Amino acid sequence: MAAGTPPGRRDPAERSAKTTDARAGTQAIDRAMAVLRLLIEADGDVQVTEIIQRLGLTPGTAHRVVGALAAEGFLSRNPVTDGYYLGSTAILLGQAAQRALGTDRALPLLRQLNAETNESVNLAVRDGEESVVVMRVPSPLPLRFEQHPGAHFPLYSTASGKALMSFAENPGEYLASLPPELRAVTPHTIGTPERFADELERTRERGYSIDNEENVEGVRCIGAPVLDAQGFAHAAVVVQVPSVRLPDSRIRELAPRVVEIAAEVARVVPSDRTMRPTRGTY
Repeated sequence: MAAGTPPGRRDPAERSAKTTDARAGTQAIDRAMAVLRLLIEADGDVQVTEIIQRLGLTPGTAHRVVGALAAEGFLSRNPVTDGYYLGSTAILLGQAAQRALGTDRALPLLRQLNAETNESVNLAVRDGEESVVVMRVPSPLPLRFEQHPGAHFPLYSTASGKALMSFAENPGEYLASLPPELRAVTPHTIGTPERFADELERTRERGYSIDNEENVEGVRCIGAPVLDAQGFAHAAVVVQVPSVRLPDSRIRELAPRVVEIAAEVARVVPSDRTMRPTRGTY
């Protein structure tokens, strides 16, 4: 304690140093999380130069963050490309999260629906104003839309988003946050919050949602909510199909089964270990 500082009171310089250390620690964590999120969403190896450009880090900071994550096994370096990919510790963390959330028990059900339909099946959750794919079983057919876990899409343009928001605890807050004109992801995207609200009402009435090439041209989807004990959606099961294989008649054929599988997922995935978003609280 500095001379002249009353007993029981911390020296101002000491308080300032601790505050600076806390901010630096939080900043370091934020940067590490940003790097990991970038790697989660990447299709292949990520170069340090890309991390610098995408995240706005200095070269020194980027190398320190990547080095620290690699030292703990969260990242691994490819000596051929000199890029980085998620490492063994990240794999173990993901597996532990799946066990905790119960999604490991949902996977056999997604595979069952995939085998019955020969189409891609996703499990998606809400992350703020977006729908994010947390689990995927791809179609075995050569004509399919390629996607990966971690992919994010607007709630208003997806079957998963419609299923999640139709049975959300308070969808009105999300609707009120939307701009008067919604960004068109494709020429078929719903254009206004009013039209999206109408679509949510139709989804609630029939129990499943439809994406009519609103997020990806040439792809139609059927979604059903995974409901908790209170009847609110904490995930959605989605079948994703090239439009040429999903006429309206097949939607009517497949939709009841998608709803059934979503209900079975709800029974095996505990809603108290929820996949609800940590960002965005509508």
